[in-house]
Amino acid sequence: MNAKTLRTKVFADLKAAGFRPATSLPMPEVDRSLRPPADIASRLMALDALFTWVAFPEKAAASERVRNYIKRNRLRKWPTEEEADIVAMDRAAAHDAHVDTIGWRLENMWPLAWALGFDPEPTIEASQIDETITRAIFNEFLPGLDGTVAQMVEKSEPRSAGDVIALEYRFYCAHNAVRSAQLGGNTVPEKFHPIIHGGAVHERRHSLTWCISPDNLWDDTDLST
Repeated sequence: MNAKTLRTKVFADLKAAGFRPATSLPMPEVDRSLRPPADIASRLMALDALFTWVAFPEKAAASERVRNYIKRNRLRKWPTEEEADIVAMDRAAAHDAHVDTIGWRLENMWPLAWALGFDPEPTIEASQIDETITRAIFNEFLPGLDGTVAQMVEKSEPRSAGDVIALEYRFYCAHNAVRSAQLGGNTVPEKFHPIIHGGAVHERRHSLTWCISPDNLWDDTDLST
């Protein structure tokens, strides 16, 4: 799909859904490259380890098993500095300090899994990720704590760069409407909460933009609108 066609489609779809991004937004960059599947899988699995470390009780995932998962797959290069500090914490302390916010990482995980072939496609209209999608990612798509990045890549059916670029542009434009709404604009659907629902758009967009920004670290991903 060429840039003009994609822009026209995205703006029409967003208008129908009740989002009103700025008409001055630039054309999509349809020639961007997609990260290698192994990189996307590694970041997804690093978030899996982080979420497991914080959210799940000890009896559900023994700490040594999580540590071995990280070591076996060389996942220490994929978390941000803040995320690495959390995994380095005592597990009970990490749970107490971060369990209320760790759910946002699930919003990052969904688009990463989707880029590797997981269904359904991340949406802009919904609130935070549905539990049925979370269960499918952890129980059916990820390789499990005894698995490897190679296994994750082998079972994946990565999306094309064009597919990821198209969805990223949709989220980019929706993110613009969200930020305008957070500043008081009437730019999102009536029942769309600019902070709660908008936070999900932000996190999902972060993953998609990172996937088509192969030269950038996670924290250096350009999320401007």
